[in-house]
This record gives sequence, structure tokens and C-alpha cells, in this order.
Amino acid sequence: MLTVIAISIGGLLVGFLFLVSLNPAARFFRDGLRCVRRHPRMWVWLMVFGLAYLSFQAVEDFEFRGRTFELSSFLSWPSFRPPGLEAAAAHAWLPALELLAGLFNQAVASFPSSAVAALLFIANWKGYHVQFVRNAKRRMGRWWLAVYAGVLVCALAAFCKPIFSLSIYWLNEYFDGILLLRAGAIIDWLSSQFEYLFGLLIQIFLVLVAFVWIRGLSSEPGRIFEFALKRAVYSAKWIGVVLLTSLLLIQLPLLISYLWISQRTDATAAVVQYVDQTARPLIAVALLLFCSIQVTLILNNEKLRDAIQDHAKFMRSSWLRIASFLLLAGIYLFVICWLTELVAGGFPKFSLPNLLLAALFTFGRAFLAAWFIASFVCLYRGSRPTPKKIQF
Repeated sequence: MLTVIAISIGGLLVGFLFLVSLNPAARFFRDGLRCVRRHPRMWVWLMVFGLAYLSFQAVEDFEFRGRTFELSSFLSWPSFRPPGLEAAAAHAWLPALELLAGLFNQAVASFPSSAVAALLFIANWKGYHVQFVRNAKRRMGRWWLAVYAGVLVCALAAFCKPIFSLSIYWLNEYFDGILLLRAGAIIDWLSSQFEYLFGLLIQIFLVLVAFVWIRGLSSEPGRIFEFALKRAVYSAKWIGVVLLTSLLLIQLPLLISYLWISQRTDATAAVVQYVDQTARPLIAVALLLFCSIQVTLILNNEKLRDAIQDHAKFMRSSWLRIASFLLLAGIYLFVICWLTELVAGGFPKFSLPNLLLAALFTFGRAFLAAWFIASFVCLYRGSRPTPKKIQF
């Protein structure tokens, strides 16, 4: 098996090097790599969020199995039994597709870090809460209060979600399991809205870091983050479209199925299968088709309709570069997701070698995501005949 893995990786590298040499977007990948080397915080942030998510999953699994901590069992090294190449590929394509789409939406594993962000937001850390309210009033008009109330409720749910997840087995001693499952589904739905917004804010920060590097500007990370908070308001309509689509295609069917879970378990299983096989791929493909909407709204003071028109012009004028970028980035991301399933998946879930390898591949995904975000910003700016300027 190891020989087959080595030969497969070697063949992929040879084909990849051949593809790179003929890629019309090659210079933008080089520029993106220079940007990430200049601002390593881009991939460091993504890596920290990814490791926080991995650690929370391990703690949750440890509690679920009801195990007591024993150093000898934790340090045990089980035998390596990798899944088949096809089985690993079958599990890797959807995470790779969603990670590729996340380059143009949000590539951040924001949970459980979103709980800390929610607490800081509610406590008005560094005045960001008040600043958000001011920007919302100015940009959203009479809708600002409804939006603010929704964000506040979702922030509270985001803060409660990890606490509820870790205490659900204790709560099950006092409350009905079905009731807790339904309450958890509602908390998860509300929390996912804030998780998305927090991840999107980090994504905007990364785009602006790349933009500052392209312009040759010198700006402190704190100032860029404050500016990212301001620019997030300009993406409000696009954010609403993405959240509404996710609600209709994913979250609402799941919430409805949980109402019937005690009577029709098969319905819940069918909904989960539909989400994994239909809804999530459709949303990812839609985000790829509208790949420049987010960066257009971030870097230009435009309405959503104007951003869509600019996106159509950008696609017509630079379709070959965009297709080449997506192809090359997609190969990178699929390979690392495939290797994660093949190598880390060869050990029992959350065993020591599995955690170490998962952490290693988390670093790889974080670096690739930061690199590709910076590369796409370079491609976007380099493909516009008369780039518009924004002022800090």
C-alpha cells in the first residue's frame, strides 16, 4: 500500500509540474506566494482556527466515549490500516470542493473560536460592537435594527454552542434526549449564522492584507481589521443571499426533520444524505460561478447589482485565467484532502497518530488557503484595466 501511495503521489507531482508550466495564472500564484511569505499571519490565523476546531472535536469525542485519561492509552500507536485509494478519493472530493469555494466565501474553520469572538463582540471589545452599530446605521438605513438584533441573538447562540455541546450528556440525565437534540439543532442554526459572519470577517481581513501588499502600503494589522469591519457592511446583501440559500437548502430541511426524528428516523437520514450529496455541492458550485462577487464588494464601493455586472465583465475578459486558477487550486486542495483521508484516516479516529497527522494536514490546508486567497486577489487586480481605489 505504501508503494502504491508513493507512486500515486509521484505521478501527481509530475503531472502537476507539467500543468504549472503551462498555466496562464502562474504569475499570480507566484505573487500570492510572495504575499504570504511577507505576511505569514494570513496562514497562521487559519491554522490556529483549524487546530482549535480539531482540538474541540477531540475533546468532544473523548467525552462522548466516556473514557478516563490514561497516559499509556493516549500514547499508544495503533497499526496503520489505510483505506483504499478510491475510498479516500470518494471522501475527499466534497471537502476539497467546499474548500475551493471557500476561497471566494470564507475558508475559516470558525468554530469554536466563534464563541470567544461572540463574547468579545457582546462585551464591546475595543469598541468594535459600537463601531458595527454605527456602520450598520449608516449603510443599512431602517433595516439596521433588525440586522443588529439578529446578529446579537446569533452571537449569544454562538457563545452557548460549545458549552451546550460539552454538557449535553450531563443534561441528558435531567432532560429528554429528543428535546435536547431539537434544542441543539436550533442553537446550531443560530450559531452557524454568527460563525459564518465571523469567518467572513477574517476572510475580508485576509483579502485586505493581500490588497495592502499589492498596493505597497504599510498598515498595522489592527487598522486593517478595523477597516475589514467597515467593509463587511458593504457585503451585507451578498451575505444575505448566501445565508438565505444555506437556510433554504440545508438548515431548514434539517430543522424540519428534527421535529419528526422520534417518529421518522429514516426521514432525518434521508435529509442528511440530501444535504451531503446535493445541497452542499450545489452551493459550492454556485460560489465558484460567482467567484469575484465578494472581492468586488470588498475592494469597491458598489451595490450588489453593480458587483454582479462587474463579475460578468471579469468572467468574459479573464475566463481562461480564472479557469486555470480554479483547476490548479482545485488539484492542490483535492490532493491534500485525499492525503488526509488516506494517511490520517489509516489510524483510528482521534488516536495520537491520527491527531498528529490531522494537525499536520491542517497546517497544509491553512497555508494553501491563504496562498490561494492572496493569489486570487492578485489575479483580480491584475486583470482589471483600470483598478478602482479604496481609501483607508
